[in-house]
Amino acid sequence: MKVLVIICALAVCVNAQVGSSGIVSPDGKNVQFSHDFANSIVLVGPSGIVSANGENLQFTAGQAGLNAGNLPVNPYPYTLYKRIVGPSGIVHPTGRNIQFTQAQADNHVLVGPSGIVSRDGKNIQFD
Repeated sequence: MKVLVIICALAVCVNAQVGSSGIVSPDGKNVQFSHDFANSIVLVGPSGIVSANGENLQFTAGQAGLNAGNLPVNPYPYTLYKRIVGPSGIVHPTGRNIQFTQAQADNHVLVGPSGIVSRDGKNIQFD
């Protein structure tokens, strides 16, 4: 049981480089917060710290990488093989991009998995 507690404590500490009084950087350097900054922290996220007084802190790539933890599993595995359609264009899995003009974007009524329904009746069917 003691071994399990120690392993759990080590697992928690691996990503715990941001604390209430400072940051331990990946290279081992410590960044100490001022008393005022530490008391004004509103939110600590994966890429930085938001403070109440507007003095936000952006993490370096190394700090953010440790703070973010493991990347989440893609909940939509079909996006690896299908195109991604957004309000301003289409990104194909081959890397080819199609950018919509403002007129085209304004003409879209509904974007679905099989195509785009347009106001003018000229629908786009995905293959």
